[in-house]
Amino acid sequence: MAPPSSRLGQLQRGRGAGFVAALEAGPAAIDEVLRCAIEDPRVDRELESRGRYLGELLAAQAAPLDALLAALRDEPDSRLGHEVLAAAAACGHPGARALLADERVEEVLRAHVALWLVDWEVLQPVALAPALRAMVMEQLLDAADSASIASGVRRPPPQDLTSMSVEDLLELARTARAALLDPLQEELRTRTGDEDRDRLWQCLRDDPVHGRVKAAARALGAMGDERVLTLCEELFAREDVFEDPARRLPGLDRMRRSALAGYVRRLPGTRQLELARAWHPRGGYFAVVAATSYAAHAEPDDRAYLEGHVAADLAVGTGWDMISELDALARLADPSSAPLLVEVSEQVAYSHARRRAVRALAVICSEHGVAAAPLREALWDSEDEAAADACGFLPELDAAAALRVRQLARLQAAEVELQARARRRLERS
Repeated sequence: MAPPSSRLGQLQRGRGAGFVAALEAGPAAIDEVLRCAIEDPRVDRELESRGRYLGELLAAQAAPLDALLAALRDEPDSRLGHEVLAAAAACGHPGARALLADERVEEVLRAHVALWLVDWEVLQPVALAPALRAMVMEQLLDAADSASIASGVRRPPPQDLTSMSVEDLLELARTARAALLDPLQEELRTRTGDEDRDRLWQCLRDDPVHGRVKAAARALGAMGDERVLTLCEELFAREDVFEDPARRLPGLDRMRRSALAGYVRRLPGTRQLELARAWHPRGGYFAVVAATSYAAHAEPDDRAYLEGHVAADLAVGTGWDMISELDALARLADPSSAPLLVEVSEQVAYSHARRRAVRALAVICSEHGVAAAPLREALWDSEDEAAADACGFLPELDAAAALRVRQLARLQAAEVELQARARRRLERS
């Protein structure tokens, strides 16, 4: 990855400064924008956003698409480049808009682009050619089936959980859908008798079924049952190098470790914070769990330690290991953290770390009136959440910022929430 301060480095990271610099450079920046779309420099290709960001730039520059189309040719799976093409089309790029009807372009490539446009409601499936429409509808039906399962609409909760035994409740948790999880968990946490707690502990320690183990762990955490901490000590300390099969934690242990993290998150807040202070310096999975507790319960005395961790990770890492710590600093909202948060926003490679730094700066700006240039820059950020925070919290809009908010309010490739936040900002400006 290029240096953070170079235009290419800023584009690779999805910074607003990179977007503005590329706009000002015009045709001179086209190769860099295309390089990002083709090479996909994201730290986490599942979570980080670049499609709308790069697609906007291609549309603004009326960039030729031949290199990007060539890179996507014969690519069966959806890639960043497909989303970039869709965003360019949504932003008015003539070549990208004509792409779906161009039979010289392979059908799979056009289907991936069309699916993004349909998902954004820029395009209706009925407008597609029959073969392309069939491919898109198949993907939409698969997504709808998954959403239906995840929402739990297929399994209504039983009428009376209170009449069920702990064993019955655990068995129900085996395949419980989202609609059932909260009431089931609330019922389990009331089963505080010694016999029931022993059964929950046995399940957590020995059961091989994830749903049952997760439910038992959360119930014991809500009860504050500390016998579980011995198992936390054992599993959190285990080596786990996922890339090396010989050093990778076995699947059942990984599942149980994940459930134990849920146990910790349901302990009383004061106890979580005690554990976080003891565990975070130990690193590994201890630090992973401790960081989430810091994010929810950090106190002012924790600020210096959290800042030290963020500064150290910024010096050597991508930003992956500072996410919850940045959330904790946002919770504390101390103006003294602002210089470090600015540094993170300007240098970090992982755009979700930058997004959290921007969120923390937004809170500080709102509560203490501390002006922060990264908050204005976030109007052009690759992450819609960062741009939404800028719309909501930036104290003043200069002419360029006001124009950008107007663009975001009608930008079809942006998340609906970002568009809404931009419209609300315009209403009160």
